[in-house]
Amino acid sequence: MTASSLHPSVLVVDDSPGVLLSMHRLLSPHVSVQMASSARAALEVLTPETALVLSDVQMPGMDGLELARQLRQGRPELAVVLMSGVVEDSLRRQAHELGVLEVLRKPLRSEVLLSSLRGWLGGELEDLSAGDEDGPDDVLPSTPVLQAPELTFQAAQTCVSGINLLPGVLSSCVFGEQGELIAGSAQLPAQLGAYLGFLSSTSASLSTHLGGALPMQAVQIEFGDRVLVVCPFGSGVVTAVVHDTPAASGVKSWLRTRTVDQSLRALH
Repeated sequence: MTASSLHPSVLVVDDSPGVLLSMHRLLSPHVSVQMASSARAALEVLTPETALVLSDVQMPGMDGLELARQLRQGRPELAVVLMSGVVEDSLRRQAHELGVLEVLRKPLRSEVLLSSLRGWLGGELEDLSAGDEDGPDDVLPSTPVLQAPELTFQAAQTCVSGINLLPGVLSSCVFGEQGELIAGSAQLPAQLGAYLGFLSSTSASLSTHLGGALPMQAVQIEFGDRVLVVCPFGSGVVTAVVHDTPAASGVKSWLRTRTVDQSLRALH
């Protein structure tokens, strides 16, 4: 392959933030992962290191087939794989004519995807196995389900109630591992959970590249007169929208103190 054999990168293209989050969590331990929420965005984020594009077929605007057509014209050496909930013979035929390696049916199975990934990338990934036996079989869950026992509604509600009492806090909520709202403000959009999960997963990956030995503790993003704070909470994340950076520091300090108190109680 002409892409970098030392650091192959897989570009995942899908308009669903939940799909992007799931794919990032599955693939990031093995390869560098790029994300795009549309076909046009995918064309903009392509790099010389991109070794494979894994794209949904049905997306608003440019679909996966048109993306494959443009990639064949501009990057004919680039491997392209499509995925769709409905895989018909006509779709396979069109994809084959465009040089697409394969059309996968959603929901994808993690062991099948990881095994196929090694073949698509020419066997470059020696540590790529069928994955964690304790992990989910389906890469693309159709319905988010809260499974982690440590992330209960009571714990999430207690956390949110405490944060909302802090000065400068506008709203807060807790999202589960799959981006589902557990407790908190209904003013925030439902899809925010999936984006925040993706943000946390990306931050964790950045930590390894920066030589960090500890997990991500917090992410803070400033938007003019609003600041977004995101922190791990059990198997999910807690997020707060605050007025300014001092308020953001207050939220992070409160969460750290709460974590220490819980650890001390667990010892007794």
